[in-house]
Amino acid sequence: MSTLAESVDNSEAKELLNQEWNRVLNNDQNTYVEDGFVRQKIGEVLNASQLTYKYILTTNILAKAVNPRIHYRAMQAQWDHPGAYNARSLGHDVLVEWEKDHGERLGGSNEPFLNKPARYPNFSMENPHRSEKAHSRLYELLEQLQEKTESGEIEPVDILRQTLSEIEELESQTVDFVSPSDVPYQSLRNQVEKYIRKSGGGERLASITAGVMKAYYSHTDGEDWTIEAEHPNVPDEFSNAAGDVEIKRGGDVVRAIEVKDKHSERSDIQHAITKARENELGEYLYVVGSGWRNKTEKERAQEEIENAPIELILIYPDELLNLLKFITDAGRKQFVEAVGEYLNKMRASEENKQNWKELVTELGDS
Repeated sequence: MSTLAESVDNSEAKELLNQEWNRVLNNDQNTYVEDGFVRQKIGEVLNASQLTYKYILTTNILAKAVNPRIHYRAMQAQWDHPGAYNARSLGHDVLVEWEKDHGERLGGSNEPFLNKPARYPNFSMENPHRSEKAHSRLYELLEQLQEKTESGEIEPVDILRQTLSEIEELESQTVDFVSPSDVPYQSLRNQVEKYIRKSGGGERLASITAGVMKAYYSHTDGEDWTIEAEHPNVPDEFSNAAGDVEIKRGGDVVRAIEVKDKHSERSDIQHAITKARENELGEYLYVVGSGWRNKTEKERAQEEIENAPIELILIYPDELLNLLKFITDAGRKQFVEAVGEYLNKMRASEENKQNWKELVTELGDS
Protein backbone atom coordinates (compact mmCIF):
# COMPACT_ATOMS: atom_id res chain seq x y z
CA MET A 1 0.00 0.00 0.00
CA SER A 2 1.26 3.45 -0.85
CA THR A 3 2.11 5.78 2.01
CA LEU A 4 -0.03 8.29 0.11
CA ALA A 5 -3.14 6.10 0.33
CA GLU A 6 -6.38 7.52 1.67
CA SER A 7 -9.33 5.68 3.19
CA VAL A 8 -13.08 5.93 2.81
CA ASP A 9 -15.43 5.11 5.67
CA ASN A 10 -17.89 2.65 4.14
CA SER A 11 -20.57 3.38 6.74
CA GLU A 12 -20.33 7.09 6.05
CA ALA A 13 -20.41 6.40 2.30
CA LYS A 14 -23.52 4.25 2.63
CA GLU A 15 -25.29 6.91 4.67
CA LEU A 16 -24.36 9.66 2.21
CA LEU A 17 -25.40 7.57 -0.79
CA ASN A 18 -28.85 6.89 0.65
CA GLN A 19 -29.24 10.48 1.81
CA GLU A 20 -28.41 11.97 -1.58
CA TRP A 21 -30.45 9.36 -3.47
CA ASN A 22 -33.51 10.30 -1.43
CA ARG A 23 -32.76 13.97 -2.04
CA VAL A 24 -32.70 13.38 -5.80
CA LEU A 25 -35.88 11.29 -5.73
CA ASN A 26 -37.79 13.92 -3.79
CA ASN A 27 -36.59 16.87 -5.83
CA ASP A 28 -37.81 18.01 -9.25
CA GLN A 29 -34.35 19.40 -9.91
CA ASN A 30 -32.23 17.47 -12.43
CA THR A 31 -29.27 19.84 -12.77
CA TYR A 32 -26.83 19.91 -9.86
CA VAL A 33 -23.70 20.78 -11.86
CA GLU A 34 -23.65 23.82 -14.14
CA ASP A 35 -20.71 22.61 -16.24
CA GLY A 36 -22.27 21.27 -19.45
CA PHE A 37 -19.28 19.10 -20.36
CA VAL A 38 -19.35 17.31 -17.01
CA ARG A 39 -23.11 16.73 -17.14
CA GLN A 40 -22.95 15.43 -20.71
CA LYS A 41 -20.04 13.06 -20.10
CA ILE A 42 -21.53 11.63 -16.91
CA GLY A 43 -24.68 10.83 -18.87
CA GLU A 44 -22.72 9.32 -21.75
CA VAL A 45 -20.68 7.02 -19.50
CA LEU A 46 -23.75 5.83 -17.60
CA ASN A 47 -25.72 5.18 -20.78
CA ALA A 48 -22.90 3.41 -22.65
CA SER A 49 -22.43 -0.36 -22.80
CA GLN A 50 -19.19 -0.58 -20.78
CA LEU A 51 -20.47 -1.75 -17.37
CA THR A 52 -17.15 -1.56 -15.54
CA TYR A 53 -16.69 2.09 -16.50
CA LYS A 54 -20.05 2.90 -14.89
CA TYR A 55 -18.93 1.37 -11.61
CA ILE A 56 -15.51 3.04 -11.68
CA LEU A 57 -17.12 6.42 -12.26
CA THR A 58 -19.88 6.09 -9.66
CA THR A 59 -17.64 4.53 -7.01
CA ASN A 60 -15.00 7.24 -7.31
CA ILE A 61 -17.57 10.01 -7.35
CA LEU A 62 -19.00 8.62 -4.11
CA ALA A 63 -15.51 8.24 -2.62
CA LYS A 64 -14.61 11.86 -3.40
CA ALA A 65 -17.86 13.09 -1.85
CA VAL A 66 -16.96 11.29 1.38
CA ASN A 67 -13.24 12.07 1.39
CA PRO A 68 -12.26 15.10 -0.74
CA ARG A 69 -8.62 13.97 -0.70
CA ILE A 70 -9.45 11.01 -2.98
CA HIS A 71 -8.24 11.29 -6.59
CA TYR A 72 -10.97 10.61 -9.16
CA ARG A 73 -8.69 8.30 -11.17
CA ALA A 74 -7.58 6.17 -8.21
CA MET A 75 -8.52 2.48 -8.17
CA GLN A 76 -6.01 0.84 -5.82
CA ALA A 77 -4.28 1.92 -2.63
CA GLN A 78 -0.90 0.95 -4.10
CA TRP A 79 -1.01 3.78 -6.67
CA ASP A 80 1.96 5.97 -5.85
CA HIS A 81 0.06 9.21 -6.06
CA PRO A 82 -1.80 11.50 -3.63
CA GLY A 83 -5.43 10.42 -3.34
CA ALA A 84 -4.90 6.70 -3.91
CA TYR A 85 -7.41 4.38 -2.23
CA ASN A 86 -9.00 0.93 -2.45
CA ALA A 87 -11.95 1.46 -4.79
CA ARG A 88 -12.91 -2.21 -4.81
CA SER A 89 -13.79 -2.24 -1.11
CA LEU A 90 -16.13 0.73 -1.49
CA GLY A 91 -17.53 -0.51 -4.78
CA HIS A 92 -18.25 -4.03 -3.57
CA ASP A 93 -19.34 -3.36 0.00
CA VAL A 94 -21.36 -0.20 -0.58
CA LEU A 95 -22.27 0.54 -4.21
CA VAL A 96 -22.99 -3.05 -5.31
CA GLU A 97 -25.14 -3.69 -2.23
CA TRP A 98 -26.98 -0.39 -2.67
CA GLU A 99 -27.60 -1.11 -6.34
CA LYS A 100 -29.24 -4.46 -5.52
CA ASP A 101 -32.00 -2.55 -3.72
CA HIS A 102 -32.36 0.17 -6.35
CA GLY A 103 -33.07 -1.53 -9.64
CA GLU A 104 -29.55 -2.63 -10.64
CA ARG A 105 -29.46 0.32 -13.00
CA LEU A 106 -25.70 0.16 -13.52
CA GLY A 107 -25.95 -3.39 -14.83
CA GLY A 108 -26.11 -5.72 -11.85
CA SER A 109 -22.44 -6.73 -11.56
CA ASN A 110 -21.52 -8.66 -8.39
CA GLU A 111 -17.78 -7.92 -8.58
CA PRO A 112 -17.20 -5.01 -10.99
CA PHE A 113 -13.67 -4.34 -9.74
CA LEU A 114 -12.53 -7.82 -10.73
CA ASN A 115 -13.07 -6.94 -14.39
CA LYS A 116 -9.93 -6.06 -16.36
CA PRO A 117 -10.50 -2.28 -16.74
CA ALA A 118 -10.62 -1.93 -12.94
CA ARG A 119 -7.58 -4.06 -12.09
CA TYR A 120 -4.98 -1.31 -12.30
CA PRO A 121 -3.69 1.15 -9.68
CA ASN A 122 -5.31 4.06 -11.49
CA PHE A 123 -7.46 4.75 -14.53
CA SER A 124 -4.94 5.70 -17.19
CA MET A 125 -4.86 5.94 -20.96
CA GLU A 126 -1.91 3.55 -20.78
CA ASN A 127 -4.13 0.76 -19.41
CA PRO A 128 -5.16 -1.82 -22.06
CA HIS A 129 -8.65 -1.13 -23.39
CA ARG A 130 -10.98 -2.26 -26.15
CA SER A 131 -12.78 0.95 -27.00
CA GLU A 132 -10.61 4.03 -27.46
CA LYS A 133 -13.70 6.24 -27.49
CA ALA A 134 -15.19 4.88 -24.27
CA HIS A 135 -11.85 4.77 -22.46
CA SER A 136 -10.80 8.29 -23.38
CA ARG A 137 -14.27 9.61 -22.54
CA LEU A 138 -14.06 8.32 -18.98
CA TYR A 139 -10.44 9.38 -18.61
CA GLU A 140 -11.16 12.94 -19.74
CA LEU A 141 -14.19 13.13 -17.47
CA LEU A 142 -12.25 11.95 -14.41
CA GLU A 143 -9.49 14.44 -15.19
CA GLN A 144 -12.01 17.27 -15.52
CA LEU A 145 -13.68 16.31 -12.25
CA GLN A 146 -10.34 16.29 -10.46
CA GLU A 147 -9.32 19.64 -11.89
CA LYS A 148 -12.63 21.39 -11.21
CA THR A 149 -13.01 20.09 -7.65
CA GLU A 150 -9.42 21.03 -6.81
CA SER A 151 -10.02 24.56 -8.08
CA GLY A 152 -13.28 24.80 -6.14
CA GLU A 153 -15.42 25.26 -9.26
CA ILE A 154 -17.56 22.22 -8.43
CA GLU A 155 -18.33 20.58 -5.09
CA PRO A 156 -17.84 16.77 -4.97
CA VAL A 157 -21.27 16.27 -3.40
CA ASP A 158 -22.92 18.11 -6.31
CA ILE A 159 -21.18 15.74 -8.72
CA LEU A 160 -22.61 12.84 -6.70
CA ARG A 161 -26.09 14.35 -6.92
CA GLN A 162 -25.76 14.86 -10.67
CA THR A 163 -24.64 11.25 -11.08
CA LEU A 164 -27.52 9.90 -9.00
CA SER A 165 -29.93 12.02 -11.00
CA GLU A 166 -28.62 10.37 -14.17
CA ILE A 167 -28.82 6.91 -12.57
CA GLU A 168 -32.45 7.53 -11.65
CA GLU A 169 -33.20 7.94 -15.36
CA LEU A 170 -31.69 4.56 -16.23
CA GLU A 171 -34.07 1.64 -16.67
CA SER A 172 -34.46 -0.68 -13.69
CA GLN A 173 -33.08 -4.17 -14.34
CA THR A 174 -34.99 -5.93 -11.57
CA VAL A 175 -38.29 -7.67 -12.27
CA ASP A 176 -41.46 -7.25 -10.21
CA PHE A 177 -43.13 -10.57 -9.46
CA VAL A 178 -46.83 -10.65 -8.59
CA SER A 179 -47.84 -13.94 -7.01
CA PRO A 180 -51.14 -15.55 -8.10
CA SER A 181 -53.94 -15.74 -5.53
CA ASP A 182 -54.14 -19.56 -5.70
CA VAL A 183 -51.14 -21.87 -6.02
CA PRO A 184 -52.22 -25.53 -6.37
CA TYR A 185 -49.40 -27.93 -5.51
CA GLN A 186 -49.41 -30.05 -8.67
CA SER A 187 -49.64 -27.10 -11.05
CA LEU A 188 -46.80 -25.37 -9.22
CA ARG A 189 -44.65 -28.48 -9.19
CA ASN A 190 -45.11 -29.06 -12.91
CA GLN A 191 -44.05 -25.49 -13.67
CA VAL A 192 -41.04 -25.58 -11.35
CA GLU A 193 -39.80 -28.87 -12.79
CA LYS A 194 -40.01 -27.31 -16.24
CA TYR A 195 -38.17 -24.22 -15.01
CA ILE A 196 -35.19 -26.08 -13.54
CA ARG A 197 -34.66 -28.30 -16.58
CA LYS A 198 -32.52 -25.44 -17.81
CA SER A 199 -29.44 -24.65 -15.73
CA GLY A 200 -29.45 -20.89 -16.07
CA GLY A 201 -25.91 -20.74 -14.74
CA GLY A 202 -26.98 -22.43 -11.51
CA GLU A 203 -29.24 -19.50 -10.60
CA ARG A 204 -32.52 -21.36 -11.10
CA LEU A 205 -31.97 -24.30 -8.77
CA ALA A 206 -30.30 -22.09 -6.14
CA SER A 207 -33.25 -19.66 -6.05
CA ILE A 208 -35.75 -22.55 -5.99
CA THR A 209 -33.87 -24.15 -3.08
CA ALA A 210 -33.83 -20.89 -1.13
CA GLY A 211 -37.52 -20.30 -1.89
CA VAL A 212 -38.53 -23.76 -0.69
CA MET A 213 -36.53 -23.30 2.52
CA LYS A 214 -38.05 -19.90 3.22
CA ALA A 215 -41.61 -21.11 2.72
CA TYR A 216 -41.05 -24.36 4.60
CA TYR A 217 -39.39 -22.85 7.66
CA SER A 218 -41.85 -19.95 7.79
CA HIS A 219 -44.88 -22.24 7.75
CA THR A 220 -43.70 -25.14 9.90
CA ASP A 221 -41.85 -23.37 12.70
CA GLY A 222 -42.78 -20.21 14.54
CA GLU A 223 -39.19 -19.29 15.39
CA ASP A 224 -37.21 -16.48 13.84
CA TRP A 225 -35.77 -18.05 10.68
CA THR A 226 -33.94 -16.18 7.93
CA ILE A 227 -32.99 -17.73 4.60
CA GLU A 228 -30.19 -16.14 2.59
CA ALA A 229 -28.92 -17.07 -0.86
CA GLU A 230 -25.79 -16.01 -2.72
CA HIS A 231 -25.15 -16.21 -6.43
CA PRO A 232 -23.99 -19.82 -6.92
CA ASN A 233 -20.93 -18.80 -8.91
CA VAL A 234 -19.35 -16.44 -6.39
CA PRO A 235 -15.82 -17.81 -5.64
CA ASP A 236 -15.22 -18.88 -2.03
CA GLU A 237 -12.45 -16.30 -1.60
CA PHE A 238 -14.98 -13.52 -2.17
CA SER A 239 -17.70 -14.97 0.02
CA ASN A 240 -18.16 -15.44 3.75
CA ALA A 241 -21.25 -17.60 3.28
CA ALA A 242 -21.33 -21.16 4.62
CA GLY A 243 -23.13 -22.35 1.50
CA ASP A 244 -25.14 -21.27 -1.52
CA VAL A 245 -28.14 -21.12 0.83
CA GLU A 246 -27.87 -20.34 4.53
CA ILE A 247 -30.56 -21.06 7.12
CA LYS A 248 -30.22 -18.69 10.06
CA ARG A 249 -31.95 -18.38 13.40
CA GLY A 250 -31.40 -15.29 15.47
CA GLY A 251 -28.68 -14.23 13.06
CA ASP A 252 -26.64 -17.43 13.47
CA VAL A 253 -26.15 -19.98 10.69
CA VAL A 254 -27.65 -23.27 11.86
CA ARG A 255 -27.70 -25.10 8.52
CA ALA A 256 -26.25 -24.49 5.09
CA ILE A 257 -26.89 -25.93 1.66
CA GLU A 258 -24.57 -26.40 -1.29
CA VAL A 259 -26.54 -26.43 -4.56
CA LYS A 260 -25.02 -28.26 -7.52
CA ASP A 261 -27.08 -28.02 -10.70
CA LYS A 262 -24.51 -29.88 -12.82
CA HIS A 263 -23.33 -33.50 -12.46
CA SER A 264 -21.84 -34.08 -9.01
CA GLU A 265 -18.60 -35.88 -8.25
CA ARG A 266 -16.42 -36.79 -5.29
CA SER A 267 -14.56 -33.46 -5.21
CA ASP A 268 -17.88 -31.60 -4.79
CA ILE A 269 -18.68 -33.66 -1.72
CA GLN A 270 -15.19 -33.06 -0.32
CA HIS A 271 -15.69 -29.33 -0.84
CA ALA A 272 -19.05 -29.42 0.96
CA ILE A 273 -17.53 -31.28 3.92
CA THR A 274 -14.74 -28.71 4.11
CA LYS A 275 -17.27 -25.85 4.09
CA ALA A 276 -19.20 -27.50 6.91
CA ARG A 277 -16.08 -27.91 9.05
CA GLU A 278 -14.88 -24.36 8.36
CA ASN A 279 -18.22 -23.05 9.58
CA GLU A 280 -18.45 -25.48 12.51
CA LEU A 281 -21.65 -27.08 11.26
CA GLY A 282 -22.36 -30.63 12.38
CA GLU A 283 -24.87 -31.10 9.58
CA TYR A 284 -24.69 -29.95 5.97
CA LEU A 285 -27.12 -30.30 3.07
CA TYR A 286 -26.12 -30.91 -0.53
CA VAL A 287 -28.56 -30.64 -3.45
CA VAL A 288 -27.73 -33.12 -6.22
CA GLY A 289 -29.30 -31.24 -9.11
CA SER A 290 -28.29 -33.36 -12.09
CA GLY A 291 -27.26 -36.69 -10.65
CA TRP A 292 -23.70 -38.02 -10.67
CA ARG A 293 -21.02 -37.79 -13.34
CA ASN A 294 -20.79 -41.60 -13.36
CA LYS A 295 -21.25 -44.64 -11.14
CA THR A 296 -17.66 -44.55 -9.90
CA GLU A 297 -17.95 -40.91 -8.80
CA LYS A 298 -21.17 -41.70 -6.96
CA GLU A 299 -19.53 -44.58 -5.10
CA ARG A 300 -16.50 -42.47 -4.20
CA ALA A 301 -18.75 -39.65 -3.02
CA GLN A 302 -20.76 -42.04 -0.87
CA GLU A 303 -17.54 -43.27 0.71
CA GLU A 304 -16.57 -39.68 1.53
CA ILE A 305 -19.98 -39.12 3.13
CA GLU A 306 -19.72 -42.27 5.25
CA ASN A 307 -16.27 -41.30 6.55
CA ALA A 308 -17.00 -37.60 7.02
CA PRO A 309 -16.64 -36.05 10.49
CA ILE A 310 -19.98 -34.29 9.93
CA GLU A 311 -23.34 -35.50 8.67
CA LEU A 312 -23.76 -34.63 5.02
CA ILE A 313 -27.30 -35.11 3.73
CA LEU A 314 -28.01 -35.47 0.03
CA ILE A 315 -31.18 -33.91 -1.36
CA TYR A 316 -32.50 -34.51 -4.86
CA PRO A 317 -34.83 -32.05 -6.64
CA ASP A 318 -37.84 -34.37 -6.25
CA GLU A 319 -37.32 -34.48 -2.50
CA LEU A 320 -36.89 -30.72 -2.35
CA LEU A 321 -40.14 -30.05 -4.20
CA ASN A 322 -42.00 -32.59 -2.06
CA LEU A 323 -41.70 -30.11 0.82
CA LEU A 324 -44.21 -27.90 -0.99
CA LYS A 325 -46.83 -30.54 -0.16
CA PHE A 326 -46.54 -29.82 3.54
CA ILE A 327 -47.27 -26.11 3.41
CA THR A 328 -50.59 -24.47 2.69
CA ASP A 329 -51.60 -22.51 -0.38
CA ALA A 330 -50.36 -19.42 1.46
CA GLY A 331 -47.00 -21.11 1.92
CA ARG A 332 -46.74 -21.95 -1.76
CA LYS A 333 -47.64 -18.37 -2.59
CA GLN A 334 -44.79 -17.24 -0.35
CA PHE A 335 -42.50 -19.67 -2.17
CA VAL A 336 -43.38 -18.12 -5.53
CA GLU A 337 -42.70 -14.61 -4.22
CA ALA A 338 -39.49 -15.68 -2.48
CA VAL A 339 -37.99 -17.23 -5.61
CA GLY A 340 -38.51 -13.94 -7.44
CA GLU A 341 -36.88 -12.03 -4.58
CA TYR A 342 -33.86 -14.33 -4.55
CA LEU A 343 -33.45 -14.06 -8.32
CA ASN A 344 -33.35 -10.28 -7.98
CA LYS A 345 -31.02 -10.33 -4.96
CA MET A 346 -28.49 -12.65 -6.59
CA ARG A 347 -28.64 -10.57 -9.77
CA ALA A 348 -29.77 -13.45 -11.90
CA SER A 349 -29.79 -13.16 -15.67
CA GLU A 350 -32.66 -11.36 -17.35
CA GLU A 351 -33.73 -14.62 -19.00
CA ASN A 352 -33.97 -16.47 -15.69
CA LYS A 353 -36.00 -13.66 -14.12
CA GLN A 354 -38.31 -13.25 -17.09
CA ASN A 355 -38.91 -17.01 -17.36
CA TRP A 356 -39.91 -17.09 -13.69
CA LYS A 357 -42.25 -14.15 -14.22
CA GLU A 358 -43.85 -16.01 -17.15
CA LEU A 359 -44.24 -19.09 -14.96
CA VAL A 360 -45.99 -17.03 -12.29
CA THR A 361 -48.31 -15.54 -14.92
CA GLU A 362 -49.21 -19.01 -16.22
CA LEU A 363 -50.03 -20.14 -12.69
CA GLY A 364 -52.39 -17.22 -12.32
CA ASP A 365 -54.11 -18.08 -15.60
CA SER A 366 -54.52 -21.78 -14.83
